[in-house]
Amino acid sequence: MIDALYIAESGLDAKQKQLDAIAHNIANVTTPGYKASQINFLTVVQEERNNAGDIQSSQGLGVMGRQSALDMTAGKMEQTGRALDIAINGAGFIEVEQVGGKLVYSRGGRLATDSQGYLSTGNGLRLAAMLQIPPDAENIIISNDGVLSAKLSGNNTIEIGQIQLINFTDMSAVKAIGNNLFEADKSALNSAYYGNVGEAGMGIVQQGMLESSNVSMNQEMMNMMMAQRSYQLNARLVQVSDQILETLNNLRR
Repeated sequence: MIDALYIAESGLDAKQKQLDAIAHNIANVTTPGYKASQINFLTVVQEERNNAGDIQSSQGLGVMGRQSALDMTAGKMEQTGRALDIAINGAGFIEVEQVGGKLVYSRGGRLATDSQGYLSTGNGLRLAAMLQIPPDAENIIISNDGVLSAKLSGNNTIEIGQIQLINFTDMSAVKAIGNNLFEADKSALNSAYYGNVGEAGMGIVQQGMLESSNVSMNQEMMNMMMAQRSYQLNARLVQVSDQILETLNNLRR
């Protein structure tokens, strides 16, 4: 009965993590570029082996919840008409430089220019490509292959530079950190590769568009109902185990 309590507790903990992930997904259903997260479940087993390494006995100890790789399925493209709104239609990320020089990654979104004219994210982080827009630019053009041009007064057009994309073979090591930004650990960086927009394995850039969240409200609601029922079953197991222990404790010889 003591083992049943610990197994039920592990189930409660795992399902609570799943409910938290579902709630986070639902809260970001309208967040541009948001990628849904999920929880995977692993069975915890204790094994006893002999000197030869053969399994002599095994005992289930419950379950463990662990966040899986982000669902990088592209969201729906929504037209905004704003010149500095961009979306990546396909695979790839834009490199963004944080304060201190650390590189993080973006799927685009509502870009802006900082005080020096550099193209930046909405929260002021410059794109690593260091694309600087002249102060007298009257119109900004971003082609599908990522080339950034500016139309100046006098009807002159200059090419500023090109947005380059990075992609990762190991997406399980790419984590969302908020504000439509992602970070990659060492294993992801070891499998990273750069490419021009539109090349094989890379998406294209669409100006005046935003990538919507890829969260399916119907799917999340169904997941939430199933997780709640599973949570209730584990809670019921705790209650039943407690009742059995109480009965055993009250037995008289």
